[in-house]
Amino acid sequence: MKNLIKKFLQHIGFIDKARMIYNSAKSISPEVLTNEIKFRKNGLPDGYPAPPPKLIFLIIALRWSSVYYNSGKLIFDDLLKVLDKNKIELEKLNRVLDFGCGCGRIIRHFHHHSKHFELFGSDYNPLLIKWCSANLTFGNFSVNKLAPPLNYENIFFDFVYARSVFTHLGFDLQKEWMKEFERIIKPGGFLYLTTHGENLYNNLTPEQLNSLQQNGILTINDDIEGDNKCTTYQTKKFIEENLLSCFKIVDFIPGKYEQNLTQDIYLMVRL
Repeated sequence: MKNLIKKFLQHIGFIDKARMIYNSAKSISPEVLTNEIKFRKNGLPDGYPAPPPKLIFLIIALRWSSVYYNSGKLIFDDLLKVLDKNKIELEKLNRVLDFGCGCGRIIRHFHHHSKHFELFGSDYNPLLIKWCSANLTFGNFSVNKLAPPLNYENIFFDFVYARSVFTHLGFDLQKEWMKEFERIIKPGGFLYLTTHGENLYNNLTPEQLNSLQQNGILTINDDIEGDNKCTTYQTKKFIEENLLSCFKIVDFIPGKYEQNLTQDIYLMVRL
C-alpha cells in the first residue's frame, strides 16, 4: 500500500513539488535572499534572462536564480583553474560543447568570459533546450537522445565538457558516449567530465559500498538512466581500465567537500 501511494503521489507531481518547496525553504539565507532580490530587480549580471524557477529546479533542485547563476560561475571558474593548471590556452579552444547543458548554467559564463568561443549545447530534456534556444542567443542548442549519436560532424570540437552527466548513466551508456566523444573531438582536443567519487561514498549503504568496491562501478535506479534519480558512483581505476579508449587522462582532481564542487574531475586529451 505504501508503494502504491508513493507511485500515485509521484504520478500527480506532488512529491517533486513538495521537494521543491522544502529545498527552497531550507536553502534560503540572508545572502541568497539579497542576491535574489537584486537579480530579479536588475537581471542577471551577464545580461541574459534567468530561466523560470521550474526549469532551474530541474537542474539544481532549487528555484533561486541567484543560486543558479552563482553556482554556475563557481563551476566555470573552477573549470578555468583546471585548464590553466594544465597550460591549456582558452584562445585555442574555439568550438566548445556543453554536453548536458541543462538551462545554460555553465555555458552562459563561457560567453560572458570571452566572445571568441563558438558555443554549442546539447541536452536530453527538450524543455531545457527550447528555453536555451530562445533566450541564450549566443549558442547553438540541440536535443540529444539517451544514447548516441549527436548531430555533429566528425572531429568537430576543440573542447567538450560533461558535468554531472556520467553521474546519471550506467556503464554501457558511458562506453557509448565515450566512443561518440572520440568521434566528435579533434585529435589534441580535450574532454572534461565529472563523476561521483570517493568523497561521496558516505551516501551509500554498506551493501552498496561493497558492490562498488568489488565492481568499480555502482548504478542506483538503473531503470531510469538519464534521470537525476539514477545515480552512478565509480572509481578512478575503473575509468582508467574501461573507458579511456582513444583518450588519455591529463589531470584528475578528487571531489572537494565544497558545495557544487563535490564531484571528481577528469581532464582528458583526445589522442
